Amino acid sequence: MRENRPLMAPIVTIDHDRERYMVQVGLPGVNREDIEIEITESSFCLHAEKDDAVIAGCYFLAHPVDIDAADAAFDGSMLNLQIPFKQPIRGRTLEVREGTMDFGQENPRQIEMRDGYGSGTQ
Repeated sequence: MRENRPLMAPIVTIDHDRERYMVQVGLPGVNREDIEIEITESSFCLHAEKDDAVIAGCYFLAHPVDIDAADAAFDGSMLNLQIPFKQPIRGRTLEVREGTMDFGQENPRQIEMRDGYGSGTQ
């Protein structure tokens, strides 16, 4: 390991569908054998070295993943990861309607102050 090389954060794109994360990490100038990836059920960290810099970063994942089914490939400049969820995301699409929402107050932006706070009296 060479001393006095700058530490850089990689450019990372994380996307997902209902079954897996798809991660792309730009690592130009890095050799495949100089890339280390550590993955847990809730995060992944990567460390890569090239002649003039060290590239490293850790990223938290919102959904638990199956670390045994994760896969990584490097094409010479882009690291691609596929990390399956432990369980597919199940949800529903929420339609956004027009109008306002009643939060139990006439004006939801106005907070009622009690016990003299904000009333101008001491």
